[in-house]
Amino acid sequence: GGSSPAPPTSQPTCPVNALKLGPCVDVLGGLGHIGLGNPVENACCPVLGGLLELEAAVCLCTAIRLKLLNINIFIPLALQALITCGKNPPPGFICPLL
Repeated sequence: GGSSPAPPTSQPTCPVNALKLGPCVDVLGGLGHIGLGNPVENACCPVLGGLLELEAAVCLCTAIRLKLLNINIFIPLALQALITCGKNPPPGFICPLL
């Protein structure tokens, strides 16, 4: 009686609560100020650390939308944050529509 893995979906989803990325999005927008070190590493990487590249990208997209920010402005910043955290989003990644 083992559980079978969920069937793959066509749209990638975010496996964590995107609200946890609020501080990360604030840093990307210049709204958050985290003391010492690299603010992106401090605010984003701990939440993104356990995720796959695509999941991390989708989570950032979701968090940006939850904050009602202009997705087109923030996507380049979000992708740079992913790279800072050691994640390489797929080439040509576009945020999925909610």
